[in-house]
Amino acid sequence: MSPYYDSDSMANATMAGVKELRYYVMLALYFPILLYAFSTFDLDENTYAVQGIEPVVVGEQTVVLGQPFKARAFLAVSEGQGQQLVGEGSLEAQGDSVFQMPTGGLLGPDETEKSVAYNGRFRFSQVGGDEVELPVSGQFSVRRPDIVITSETMQALYRASRNVIRVDVPGLEDRQLRLQVGRTAIDGRTATLAPAGDTETVRVFLADDGGDVYLGQRSFTVIDPPRPELEVTNAGRPISNGDNLPKARAILEFSVVPDQEFRRRYPSDARYSIARATIYLRKGLTASERVGTYDLENGRLVLTRVLRDARPGDRVMVELDGIVRINHAGRAIPVQLVSASRTFGFVIS
Repeated sequence: MSPYYDSDSMANATMAGVKELRYYVMLALYFPILLYAFSTFDLDENTYAVQGIEPVVVGEQTVVLGQPFKARAFLAVSEGQGQQLVGEGSLEAQGDSVFQMPTGGLLGPDETEKSVAYNGRFRFSQVGGDEVELPVSGQFSVRRPDIVITSETMQALYRASRNVIRVDVPGLEDRQLRLQVGRTAIDGRTATLAPAGDTETVRVFLADDGGDVYLGQRSFTVIDPPRPELEVTNAGRPISNGDNLPKARAILEFSVVPDQEFRRRYPSDARYSIARATIYLRKGLTASERVGTYDLENGRLVLTRVLRDARPGDRVMVELDGIVRINHAGRAIPVQLVSASRTFGFVIS
């Protein structure tokens, strides 16, 4: 049986084949031309097609005095980006996306914090060569930094002692500091203070090429070291007020015992000496009589000759004087002790 072909179907098939053939012929003719055109089109690197422009600045909201303010600026666009960033006043452009402003001179001596406004511009070229500028603005807060000063006694300094302090300024850990105590300037973050008054003030500056920037200050109360205790021995054994003192071995050894914590923290300031002692003798029921004042040798007091006329039962009283503390610099600082704490009485035996 012979196949049957409809004349309309054959006509449609023929037309479709002709259209497809025509598409391939045109593609073969024009595609190389399009490729060549794209490969030779010159778009300047400083020219961008920009649409939907909106400047955006992202930076720190608060910085401490001396810490540079930094912000990153860019354009929120559908395609393309800004070409050049320009700062105004002390606002500096770094590259094409970063603003920076020094803050060392933004606060006055009596100011602790304030808001600072800044302005800049985006400058770029559009396709066709037209140059466009867009304003960029914002603000940030600058404040004085926290000043953390640590010492062995934390809130106070010991008078005429070797107090070592360390200064830390959060936010400026990698910057050079300069400390001022009275008329003395000290570079760095540590200082040794030996105050003589009732207070000591440490002023802190940021060392800067354009001039030191005052950051703040801390004041310390100055106190005397803890009072030491006096101990006495006779022939190597401890002896207390009211104990018997053998007339034949009337040799006393006095020593000043510093506060244990003070000696641990300030070993070079915890040395003491006793210069002299005044001797009083009471015979029987009579009133005490002053015998004389004698120098001590390394705290040692020999009374054998002084008591040669004393009898058993008589009383001898020793009042120490000239008690000093020798500090780290070799200075002798008088130690104020009440009379009762530096007076000892013994019964002659």
